[in-house]
Amino acid sequence: MMEVVLCWLLLAGAEPDSGLMTAADTAGIAGQIRENETKLGRTREELVRVQSELEKLGGQESAVLAKVSSYEQEIALVRRYLRELNAQTRTRTLQIAALATEACELAAEMDVRRAVLGRRLVAMYKYGRTLPLEAMLSTRTLPEVFRRMTYLRWFVRQDEQLARELARLAEELQAKQAEVAGARENLARLEEEQRQHETVLETARAGAATLLRKVRSEKSERERLAAELEQSARGLRALLDELERRREHARMPAGQHFFELNRGRLPWPVAGRVATGFGAKVHPRYGTRTTSLGIDISPPRAAGAVQAVEAAAVGAGRVVYADQFMGYGNLVIVDHEGGFFTLYANLTEMMVKVGEPVVAGTPVGRVDDYLHFELRREGKPLDPIPWLAKR
Repeated sequence: MMEVVLCWLLLAGAEPDSGLMTAADTAGIAGQIRENETKLGRTREELVRVQSELEKLGGQESAVLAKVSSYEQEIALVRRYLRELNAQTRTRTLQIAALATEACELAAEMDVRRAVLGRRLVAMYKYGRTLPLEAMLSTRTLPEVFRRMTYLRWFVRQDEQLARELARLAEELQAKQAEVAGARENLARLEEEQRQHETVLETARAGAATLLRKVRSEKSERERLAAELEQSARGLRALLDELERRREHARMPAGQHFFELNRGRLPWPVAGRVATGFGAKVHPRYGTRTTSLGIDISPPRAAGAVQAVEAAAVGAGRVVYADQFMGYGNLVIVDHEGGFFTLYANLTEMMVKVGEPVVAGTPVGRVDDYLHFELRREGKPLDPIPWLAKR
C-alpha cells in the first residue's frame, strides 16, 4: 500500500496529457534529451565565444559595427538558448511522467505479489505444523505419501521464488524512484538556468540599446557606423563576385530562367509586412542614412511571443554561403544559377549548410525581428518586390 501512495506522489508533477507510456516512449525521450543536450552544448560554446569577442571590443572606439553585430549575435544566441532550454524542460517533464508511470506499474505488481504471498503465509501459519503429518496419515500407500510431500516441497519453492521476486521488484522500484528524483533535480536546474539567461538577455538588450542610442545621437558615431556599413556592403559585393567566378555554369538565354518566367509569382521568404523598401532609407536599427540593396520584412508576431519564424528559400538552388557577415548578421546566400542569387540576412539561426540543395519553401533559417532579403543578378541588386507574388 505504501508503494501505491508513493506512486501517486510521483505522478503529482507529471504532464496532464502524458498518459501511459511504453518502454519505446521512454527510450525515445532519452534520445531526445541527449539530442537537446548536444544542441545546448553547441549554443553554449557559440555564446561564450561571442561574449568573449564583445568583451575584447569594449575599449575600441572605432569598432562600432563590430560591437553592434556582437550584441546582435549575443541576443540571437541567448534567445536560441532559451528556446532550447524550454524544449529540454518539456522533454524532462515528459521523462518524469514516464518514469513515474513505470514506478506505479512496479508498485502495482508488488501489491499483487504481496497479496498472493500473504495468503500463502496465512495458510502456512494455520496449517504449517499439521500439513506434513496429515499428508502422511491421510494416505494409504507409500507412493502417494511421496507424491504429496513432493507437492508440498514445490509449494515451498514457489513461495521462496515469490519472495525473491518481491525483493527484486522492491529494488527496481527504489532505483526508479531515484531516477525520478534525479530527473526532477535536472528539471529544477534547467528552470534556474532559464531564469539566469533571461537576465543575460535583458543585459544584452540594454547594452545594445545604449550603444544604438549613442550612434543615433552623436554625429561622429553615425558617420563612423555609416562608413563601416558601406565597407561591409562592398565586402558583400566582393564575396558575390567571387562566388560568381567560382561557379562554372552555362549562361541561360534572356527570359528563360525560372525567376524570369515566374516574375511576380515567387513565394515570399517569410510572411509579414515590408518594414523597409528597396533604395535609399534610414536603417531600421542603426538610424543611419544608407541605400538598401534589398527589403526588410517584419514577420507577424502575437503579443508577448518570442518564438522565431522560419525564413524559406524562394526558389531551387544551392547554398553557397552560410555564416556570419559583418553588418548582415547570420547570412545565407543561395545560388539559383543563371547569375541569380538570393540573400537571407539577420537570421537568428541558420538551418542550412554550404553545398546543400534547396527548393522553394526549404527553411534556410529562423528570424526574430526582421529578415533582410536581397535578390541579385550577376551581382547587381534588384528590387525584390516586383518579383515576389502580389499580396
